[in-house]
Amino acid sequence: MRRFWTAAVLAALMTCVAAPAAFAQGWVPTDGGWRYRSDDTDTSWLSGGWYWLDGDSNGVEECYYFNAEGYMLADTVTPDNYRVNANGAWTDEAGNVQARITGPVGNGPLGPLSPGLAGTADASGTQNGAEVVEEQPAATGRVIDPSRPMVALTYDDGPQTDAGNRILDTLAAYGAKATFFLVGDRCASRAAEVQRMVAEGHEVGNHTYQHKYLQKLGAEEIRSQISRGSDAIAAAGGVVPSLVRLPGGNKNATVLANVNYPMIQWSIDTRDWDHRNAQKTINEVLGKVRDGDIVLMHELYGATAEATATIVPELIARGYQLVTVSEMAQAKGVQLQPGQLYYNFR
Repeated sequence: MRRFWTAAVLAALMTCVAAPAAFAQGWVPTDGGWRYRSDDTDTSWLSGGWYWLDGDSNGVEECYYFNAEGYMLADTVTPDNYRVNANGAWTDEAGNVQARITGPVGNGPLGPLSPGLAGTADASGTQNGAEVVEEQPAATGRVIDPSRPMVALTYDDGPQTDAGNRILDTLAAYGAKATFFLVGDRCASRAAEVQRMVAEGHEVGNHTYQHKYLQKLGAEEIRSQISRGSDAIAAAGGVVPSLVRLPGGNKNATVLANVNYPMIQWSIDTRDWDHRNAQKTINEVLGKVRDGDIVLMHELYGATAEATATIVPELIARGYQLVTVSEMAQAKGVQLQPGQLYYNFR
């Protein structure tokens, strides 16, 4: 498995794996990559942001980034538009070290970052041997005006090449962005469409691997559906999804405890899957839309592609910015949290 660790750093990190403690403190290699436990009595991983750690046991803490599942992202651009390598150093797009965030041991987790240390918004990186980059809506160069109304159009159940590419054509014609929640086992055979979504600046989210209703599953299978879905989307499109949409929006306590991502629901349900009528979809959106809405549609139907061709220019004419879910959350000042449900951003 390809990694960016140097032999010296890897050896240093391995010395941090305590044994025979029940839960090792420090760096722990797992099937998905490297995770970190700051307490040898705590089974949880550091996750969802930057943490100050003495990662190489040199008596100085560096800043490391962990994704929502707790994996340390080596040599990748993060959602904060920073680039960090396996040694905790900031780099430019050529990999040259530019600066190193350090502090005395004891600063603790979630130390502040200096805006002056922003890395290059490069679109490549490596995690677990696959060429991927974390979703980074802030790194696209788009300017979202928080004072103006905005809507997040979302499309479930893709990729579906015919309707999907028609939807993408409309979005491209008007410079609009949307979020596509993809089913993992449909991605390999339609990878070109997924790659187009990513290349054109849309957000891709995880809609599980097989579209199983998670409230009917046990904890292990729930986690499998999420992780396999994420892997399949990354393999097809080159990005790791940072958001999940639950199939049917269905949930229970077991689901909420085992989906370690922000879970995106909706505030406008077009029910396009039911009536498959373009005008009804248009009416549902244009008759109810408000600033901060998340609109639910499905990529499967020609009628939805037809409706999109009317909805997009009309919303723009009404002054709405058509943004991804993550763009809207950021513009509204919402920090998306793993394990939480989001219906709108008002």
